[in-house]
Amino acid sequence: MQKVSDWIDIEAPCHEVFDALIDIERRMQLSPIWGLSQLLAISPNFPETGSSYRVRVLTDAPFGIAGGTSQAAQSAFEGLAQLMALKMGSSVSSTGPQPIDGAQDRPVPVTETESSSAELLPKKSVVEAEQEYVVSDYQPPHRFSYYLAADCKTIITWKFQSIPRGTRVNYEEVFCPENTGGEDFLPTVRHVIHEWLVNIKGYNELRGTRGRLFLKKLLDRFYLKLRPDQRRTVLLILFMQGFALVTFVIAAIGLAIAGALI
Repeated sequence: MQKVSDWIDIEAPCHEVFDALIDIERRMQLSPIWGLSQLLAISPNFPETGSSYRVRVLTDAPFGIAGGTSQAAQSAFEGLAQLMALKMGSSVSSTGPQPIDGAQDRPVPVTETESSSAELLPKKSVVEAEQEYVVSDYQPPHRFSYYLAADCKTIITWKFQSIPRGTRVNYEEVFCPENTGGEDFLPTVRHVIHEWLVNIKGYNELRGTRGRLFLKKLLDRFYLKLRPDQRRTVLLILFMQGFALVTFVIAAIGLAIAGALI
């Protein structure tokens, strides 16, 4: 078995960090590879031991978070100070994950125009696979573990330790050697885990002051729900607007100085 692990210190109480990561959708949204998977269903008794949830993964790698490439690792906190305009461009589905018992996937109707346009686009080799994860250990607020229900189980364990300045979060993922890819596989997985922990730290440390709580509310309601491409589009628009504002201020100062010298 192969094992990858990492840890990070967070300036927040242990129970708050634990509660944030127990939320499956929030945990997935904070991942740097958010967008490569979709939450399908959650069992009614989650997160109790023996409960489960299902996800659809847009990759051919059957393991916890490993998959994609290092280019897919995008921080969920880029441009955090510019969150005032994050509602722009949001097109998040209003349908949340359904209970796992009797859950069904409903096809999305496609118009004739959309179908014709799709035929003109190049075909992409994307593998969709449904995976079920089963909770194997639930000890709030200190430990949470789950595994991929497959022939060779991938086991993911989160450990939460109280420290003087907050909480130390340990992440551990154990998977079969046959699930590993080429020589870049393990470095990529370690990079993704580290970025994930950094995002979790940034999110949980938005506490205390009104400003930080307001930013966290904006993250929850708008930004984290956006797809990665939507996040990048919003940040690009905000960057362009900020650049235009700085240019205007510099020009105004220049005109004021020129007027004073005349």
